[in-house]
Amino acid sequence: MSLSPYLFSPRGIAIVGASGDITRFGGQTVRALNTSGYAGGIYPVNPKYAEIDGRRSYASVSAIDGPCDLAVIALPAAHVAGVVAECARKGIGHAVVLGGGFREIGPEGERLEQEMLVAARAGGVRLIGPNCIGLVNVHAHVVAAFGSLTRPPKLQPGGVSVAVQSGGFGMSVVIQAAIAGVGFRHVVATGSESDITMPELLDHYVDDPQTKVIFAYIEGVADGRALMAALDRARAAGKPVVVWKAGKTGQGARAAASHTANLTSTYAVYRAALHQCGVVEVSSAEQVVDFLVGHAGASLLASEAAQPSWPARVPKGRNVAIVTNTGGSAVVFADAADEAQLSLVPLGEVTQARLRELLPPLAAVGNPVDTTAGYPRPEHEASFRAAFETLLADPEVHQLCVLFGTIMGPSFALGARVLAEAAVKFDKPVFAVSAVPASVSSVGHAFFAGAGIPLLSSPNRAAQVMGQLADFAQARRRGAAVSPTAQVPPLRHPLPAGDVTLDELESKAVLRAAGIPVTADVCIPLDAALLQGGRSGQARDAGKIAFPVALKLLSRDIAHKSDIGGVRVGIRDAAALVEAAREMLSRACAEAPEARLGGLLACPMVEGGIETIVGVVNDETFGPVVALGLGGVLAETLKDVVFRIAPFDRDEAWSMIAELRAAAVFDGPRGRPVADRAALADVLVKVSALAWTLRERIAELDINPLVVRADGEGVVALDALLVLRG
Repeated sequence: MSLSPYLFSPRGIAIVGASGDITRFGGQTVRALNTSGYAGGIYPVNPKYAEIDGRRSYASVSAIDGPCDLAVIALPAAHVAGVVAECARKGIGHAVVLGGGFREIGPEGERLEQEMLVAARAGGVRLIGPNCIGLVNVHAHVVAAFGSLTRPPKLQPGGVSVAVQSGGFGMSVVIQAAIAGVGFRHVVATGSESDITMPELLDHYVDDPQTKVIFAYIEGVADGRALMAALDRARAAGKPVVVWKAGKTGQGARAAASHTANLTSTYAVYRAALHQCGVVEVSSAEQVVDFLVGHAGASLLASEAAQPSWPARVPKGRNVAIVTNTGGSAVVFADAADEAQLSLVPLGEVTQARLRELLPPLAAVGNPVDTTAGYPRPEHEASFRAAFETLLADPEVHQLCVLFGTIMGPSFALGARVLAEAAVKFDKPVFAVSAVPASVSSVGHAFFAGAGIPLLSSPNRAAQVMGQLADFAQARRRGAAVSPTAQVPPLRHPLPAGDVTLDELESKAVLRAAGIPVTADVCIPLDAALLQGGRSGQARDAGKIAFPVALKLLSRDIAHKSDIGGVRVGIRDAAALVEAAREMLSRACAEAPEARLGGLLACPMVEGGIETIVGVVNDETFGPVVALGLGGVLAETLKDVVFRIAPFDRDEAWSMIAELRAAAVFDGPRGRPVADRAALADVLVKVSALAWTLRERIAELDINPLVVRADGEGVVALDALLVLRG
């Protein structure tokens, strides 16, 4: 259900629990509305007062005598349900519940929260909070909040909409961005999200034409698929989403749960989901501010006065060029660019020849372009403008950054003006770096602000933002990250009912039905004549088996068969097979007497190749998640595992393989054959489709190992374990 526009643009606002003391919760809200310029009705509600901050105070919500669409409730938890019910009777469709004392404090708080929700749902009232600091619509001067949202600095109108699950901390980031010149549209601190959730707010921001960029601080969500759907809609709409995911560590996750009472899934799974949806993930306030300031495509971010006619500037690739007047700053940028996977592309011969004509004789015209110290000067104005235009016209240059260092005064102003004049002629992102504050070089700063050129304080921060912008552009060019309606083939294979762990033979049969290559195994029933060999130890049925083989115990009750000696490898003839089988069954009966045995499995030995592990877990937040890691001895030592949310396509599978820290092992190091990455990618896609098809039943899938053979020879699953739930 989409959010009503009256949530952010109410015709009137009731402040229930308003206080005559404007330093208290309800009093802060009344004062903020009185001074913000809000044009709607302002209705303080508190029977103790006749007037609050110059406004008539109403004895109850039902006494309000004008149109009202939003209530700010600043009351103890025990009184909230009754007020919500009164709002419903009055026709007030939205409420912001500021106070805490709900499920985060335990059973009694949970009971009060349920009472509040029952009242809200019965009356059709949508809730922000509880345990939040509220919401602001900067454009409409709506301040349904308390605390930092009601105090200076006053947020300026712009294109950034914000949703944060920590009011105090989230607002500290917003304030830093505001000081840096970022303008805002909507700002919401969601609190415990009893009703309106983070995904719903993000969906609303995607549909809001005045929102250009979204920032979200997330500790946890209950519905990971809804989050991904909203994020993917934002990507399709061309709206960058900047996400700070907190609760990455065990301690962080526990702190988040106690803070907002949100469930937090494993960070590795969140990271995979954010990656698939093309999110710009950050981990510091500085990174948030830099990206919001630095998103050249929405230069309308900084203020409404900045170039509203500019189209979104999104780079077409990862190539960057830099211009500097000092070698040190170029080195710092180059190091950071390497970390951001940006390429300082060699400039073409035509570009270099033109730069030699335009720049001083001692200038270096490779990449970086080094103009040498002391430039630009007034007599070089036209040539420097032409030099910037030459770089931006080069089709191999996707982004440009100019490092001004400590230049100030007229030289800085001149450089800023000619760069601004050149930049507006092209649709490529342009960045500038200067260590000189606006208080010292205000004219130059004004030129950059007017042209929408982001000005950052250090080369490494500029490179990081340019890398994030390239990531976003690359994500936009990809297809949809994940769709619940994705076309995946049905699984035409019967499955047993109830909670059950399939044995290896059964698990491989499911894989085979899903198109995943498995070994050609021979099942040996417990009463088979094979185990009744004569004195010579030969077996009548040995002709069915191509030696050498591995012998494995089959049992739904023994998931880790190697722990009880249920795996023997390198068996080369029938006599050895019979002996190994007898020993294996004897040990199984001794160590797992309650286990039901389903027979034995003779599996061909597979030599060579690279052992990988492919698995599925059914995450409580995101549903089926596919994992890929290196197997064998590397599994425990490297812990090199990557995740993706199922289902996904081949492009995502290739990205998954490349993300492994040891991905170079597939390239054939030290004379080894190049591995069949294409076949591995194909299996990852099929596993993701299988996981999605079985999403209501799959609990776990473990393919260990999946051997990746030489290029063109494919992959094969040597072992598998599928756990189903009823």
